[in-house]
This record gives sequence, C-alpha cells and structure tokens, in this order.
Amino acid sequence: MTRALQLARRWACLTGALAAASIAASRAEAGGFAVTEQTAVSAGTGGAGVARADDPGAAWHVPAALADGGGLRVDASLIFARPALEARALDGSWVSSNEAAWATPPHVDASFARGAWAAGVSLGVPFGSGVHWPGDWPGRHEIVRTEIQVLRAAPFLAWRFGALRVSAGVHVDAARLQIGRNLDFIDMEGDVAIDMSGTGYGVDAAAYWERPGLSIGVAYRGRTRVRLDGGANFTAPPAFANKVPDQPARSELALPDQLVAGTRVQLARSYAALVDVEYTRWATNEKLVVDFAEMQTPDVTQVTAWHDTVALRAGGEWTRKKLVVRHGAYVEQSPAPADRLAPSSPDSTRLGLTAGASWRFDRRFAVDAFVEAMWLLRRDTADAESLQASYGGTATLAGLGVRWTP
Repeated sequence: MTRALQLARRWACLTGALAAASIAASRAEAGGFAVTEQTAVSAGTGGAGVARADDPGAAWHVPAALADGGGLRVDASLIFARPALEARALDGSWVSSNEAAWATPPHVDASFARGAWAAGVSLGVPFGSGVHWPGDWPGRHEIVRTEIQVLRAAPFLAWRFGALRVSAGVHVDAARLQIGRNLDFIDMEGDVAIDMSGTGYGVDAAAYWERPGLSIGVAYRGRTRVRLDGGANFTAPPAFANKVPDQPARSELALPDQLVAGTRVQLARSYAALVDVEYTRWATNEKLVVDFAEMQTPDVTQVTAWHDTVALRAGGEWTRKKLVVRHGAYVEQSPAPADRLAPSSPDSTRLGLTAGASWRFDRRFAVDAFVEAMWLLRRDTADAESLQASYGGTATLAGLGVRWTP
C-alpha cells in the first residue's frame, strides 16, 4: 500500500471517528438517562408522587400541592445507583461488561407556605448517567466513556383557590457532557476526549386538586436548550497532528418536556395507592452538531430518530403510627429505535421493583429509605454501521432521606 493511500485511509477513519463522537454525544441524552429517583419517599412507590401533598418532595413532583398553609418544609435525599451492563457480539464471538461505579445524585427541597400561597425551590439531578466500557473492548473505536450530568435549580410560586392549587416557576439547568473514545488509524490508534458544559432555562407549571380520600396532580416541566462550550483533545499520528489539534468545541443539548399526571387514592384507613403516568417528549432533539473551532477539523452532524415515550409508575403505602412501609413498580419505554442502538447509549425498556419505609421520630422529623432493582431488557442493534451486538443489564439503587415539617 502506498504512503498516500495509507494517509487517505487514515483520514477517512479520522473523519468517521469524529462523526461517531458526535453520535455518542447525541445519544448520551437518551431517555434512559433521565433520573426518576429524586426523593427517598417517592422512590419507594416506583417513582409515583405527583399526587402526594404530605411530602416536602412535592417541591419537585407537584409544587402546587404545597400551597396549604403548612409553613416551612425541608427534605434532603441521597441516591446510590450502580448499573451493570453487558454487551454480547451477535455472532457470539465476545462478551464485554460495563465498568460501572456507584453514582450518588443528591436532591434537596425547601418551601414555605402561609395562608393561600407558597414559595420554594427544588435542587436535584433530573438527567445524568455514565457509560464506561473497558479500554480494550471490541467497541473502543465507537466509545469508551460517555458521561452526562445535569444539575437543576427550580424555584416556584404556588397559590390556592379553594380545592384547587396551582403553581408556576422556572428552572435553570447546568449541564456537562464528556466523551472519550479511541481512534482507528489502521495500523495505529489515537484518541479523542471532548468535555463541554453550559446552562439553559425552562418553565414549569403544576396543578393539584384534593378531596377526602382522593387527590389528583398534574405537573409540566418545560424543555431546556443548553448551549455547550468546551474543548476537544486529540491524540493522533504525527501525519495528522496538524489536522486535529487540541481546540475549542461547542454544541447544543435539548432536554425534553415532561408531563406527569397522577392520583392518590385512600383505599383503606391505613393504606393508599398511587399511580403516575409520565410523558416525555424526546423527539424535541432532532439533531446534534459538534462544531470544532479549527477550520481543518471537520464539523459533524448527527440526525437522531428518537420518539416520545410513556412511563407508568404505581405503588402503595401502608401507615401504622410512626411507621410507613412502601412498595412500587414501574415500566419505562426506551426512546431509541433499534437502528440507533449503540454502545454509547445501550438503552432499552426498563422494568423496576421498589420498596421503602419511613420512620417519624416526632411530629417534625422523619427519616426515609428505599431500595430498587431495575432490569434493562436485552436488545439487538439494527444499525449496520454500529458494533453488531446485543445489550442488556441490571441496576441496583438505594437511597436515604431526611424530612423536617412543622
């Protein structure tokens, strides 16, 4: 093979690698990366909580419910999550496991209600995940590491009109996206590491209606468009060092609209059932463009094909004096079609079972805990240009929380 042909083939590999890096960035925000577990209370009932008013975590789920004149409420939860993912070659030639680590997204709510009004803020991580594959695995030229984290601050105001309560607010999202992968230059390897961050804004609204034994809640969390700025660091053979110097990079990330409706029904004196239906508009992110600052480094565009999803969450809670025992289950659709399935985001439909409990030490102070088992149903990729593999896995989650109420 002539030197010129070798260089041409390496350049083709490099441009393909940059395009794959863009794909990884776009898929890192897939529906499987929304963080459902926000408070230790609602996590115990499968994530259902939009119709619960007796929890300071309503500042996240349904802020309108807090306009009840109940004074100051504060809660804090720490969630521990560890996924275990596996990729298998469709021809059975290899198996690789994801290098998972414990993640600990925090969540804090604070609110104050007096008379017919309430105000407060919710602080948490509504989107976040990380995929870490071994550095020598067969898909290292598609992805080795993808991490995304979104921190959200959501202040609100709420008002009561008889049995109906409403709220409105805004949220500020601070996002960080990191991508790492190897680059294939035929007879040698390089790598690229992209690290970008930015902020965006959205609007929220909620409504809550209550009668003895029955409550209904609806919450809307608006989309956020986050402009990401950062840098791309390349390691490449000397012949291409001038084509891919370390340089600034930028992009835009769309976080989807979410609409949640739910109910809480008191079925017996000591037992209540909760059901939430959550609609997420993942189709708002039509494409992602990674813009490199240097003219000699080609920008890349990836058109996505995600679809909107629906999740169903249900659970119950049994109360006896100072003790509350919870149980729950959920099913969440994946927004990624099979022909978009890739190791950067091995997403699939999720099934989960949860259990939790609370203990109230006195009228004001309570502690909460939950555990959760999640299954990611195995899927085969239908993308001819991606690694030919099937993906599946499990996740273990647990959480602790404290609450202070008047």
